[in-house]
Amino acid sequence: MKPLDRADPSEAHLSSVLRLISPADEIADKSPPTRRSSPEEWSHLIERVRSAATRVREVETEAHEQELRVQELLERVREDITSANERVKAAETHTREIQLRADALLKAADERVRAAEERARIAEEWLARVYDTVASEFAFAQPEKRTA
Repeated sequence: MKPLDRADPSEAHLSSVLRLISPADEIADKSPPTRRSSPEEWSHLIERVRSAATRVREVETEAHEQELRVQELLERVREDITSANERVKAAETHTREIQLRADALLKAADERVRAAEERARIAEEWLARVYDTVASEFAFAQPEKRTA
C-alpha cells in the first residue's frame, strides 16, 4: 500500500467538516487539503471555515430573533386569553344579575296578577250580591189584570 492510499483519521474528519461548510459542487471539484497541500489551499479552507462560521452565527442570530418574536407573540396570546376570560366572567356575572332581576320582576308580576284576580273575584261576589239585593228589593208585583 502506498503512503498516499492510507486513510488518515484526521483527514477523514476534515473531509466531513468540509462537506458541512462547502457547497456540494465545490467538494466535487476539489479534494480536501492534506498536510502536503499548498498554503493557498489551506487559506482557501480557512476562508471557507470563516464563511461557514459567519453563516452559522447569522442563522443563530435569526433563530434567536425568531424565538424572541415567538415569545412576544405567546405573551400577547396569553394576555388576550386572560382578557377574554375576564370578559367572559363579567358577562356571566351580568347575565346572572339580569336573570335575578327578571326572576324578581316575574315574581312581582305573578303576585300582582294573583292580587288582581282576587280583587276581581271579590268584586264579582259583591256585584252578584248587589244584583241579588236589587232584584229582591225592587221586585215588582205583577199587576193584576182588570176585567172590564
